[in-house]
Amino acid sequence: MQELKFKTLKDIAPLVEEYLVPEIQDSVEVCIRSYQDDDYNDMWIFGTHLWKNIWNRFESATRYEDCPFDVCGKGNEYKLKIGHYVLRHHRINQESKLPNGAKAVKAAALQLSLFSEEWAPPIEIDNIVLAIDADVENGLIEVFLGELLPQDLNSKKYLWIKKVPVWSANVTDVVNTAIVRIPAISEIKKHVAVEPIPEVTVELDNTEINKKTGEGNVEK
Repeated sequence: MQELKFKTLKDIAPLVEEYLVPEIQDSVEVCIRSYQDDDYNDMWIFGTHLWKNIWNRFESATRYEDCPFDVCGKGNEYKLKIGHYVLRHHRINQESKLPNGAKAVKAAALQLSLFSEEWAPPIEIDNIVLAIDADVENGLIEVFLGELLPQDLNSKKYLWIKKVPVWSANVTDVVNTAIVRIPAISEIKKHVAVEPIPEVTVELDNTEINKKTGEGNVEK
């Protein structure tokens, strides 16, 4: 069975690179173009828009027969499953290298930490994040898999207890040449405030013109 092949996160990292990273790259490129094309777009486009755009691509990719990932969960839980691992994708904060939101995965991580000593396959591991580091100036910087847990049961701070690199823009030795690397963007159009068009008051000329003589009724 396929599940027996995936004993660690390292086992699924090549499949994440092959099937999911190209979708992430395309989505980041689309968001950069959207940001550049419209002065009214701001960094929100690298928040919910990027996240949902990536998910729509993931969902489409799972429909191919050779894709090892499946959509799982109820309703709009936005989870992928491969073997006993459940993946949720999130853009990470560039300073902390942790996801800012990710309420669902953090709740799952808290539950897992209650009995993490006994947590092993074939029970689903539900605290795995497909972490995406990307911004409008540099494009896609890094993708990694991380197992998230709270620092302690009473803490609202989280940390990675496992991290497995999947893709990095700084790596020149590319194993999978089929994946197109999006280069860093050196020149980004800076968004400026759009100046309102000034209102011009137009006064109608009520002068009556004599069509024959071309003379008006203006008082002299």
